[in-house]
Amino acid sequence: MKKKTIGVLIPIIIVVGVLGIFIWPNPVIQNTSFACALTEGNPQGPYYIAGAPYKEKLGEILEGQKLIISGQVLNQNCDPVPEAIIDVWQTDSNGNYNFEDFTLRGKIKADENGQYKLETILPGKYSVAGVMRPAHIHVKVSAPSLPSHTTQLYFEGDEPNDFFVTPSLILKLDEKDGTKYSEFNFVIFTP
Repeated sequence: MKKKTIGVLIPIIIVVGVLGIFIWPNPVIQNTSFACALTEGNPQGPYYIAGAPYKEKLGEILEGQKLIISGQVLNQNCDPVPEAIIDVWQTDSNGNYNFEDFTLRGKIKADENGQYKLETILPGKYSVAGVMRPAHIHVKVSAPSLPSHTTQLYFEGDEPNDFFVTPSLILKLDEKDGTKYSEFNFVIFTP
């Protein structure tokens, strides 16, 4: 009887483990008393690698559409979060993650006004278990000495969207001199 129970539990544990990568580690609880609405959370996904170096330019040696995203990190009171850390990772323009180095992974430290700038390339789409994921950039944002807030940024006009895409996380892109630009303010909770 014990062998049969263990045989049933192992597939259940594996399925729960795989699904666990899509559980939001930090559900966002909006509060009407907040001056700024918090950035919606999104799952981390399975491809995060800790220890990325500090750098504002990702994928400099790769081909692809150049993309610059800038903005501020704010708290629920709309105050800048000085020296916030923005940890990003993404695919190349063909939808492939790189696991050998940190070419498309890095951390950005916001300045004393919470301002940041990321220079990268437009990520590509990829398929997970037959489901196409839209182009996106993974992000963990944290204030000094506070846990990180995990989300993903998506791009206007990029189809198909999956159930992780929410309107507040879709970036509008402008173009100038062959480079795509967007602005996005992250709003995180600071006690």
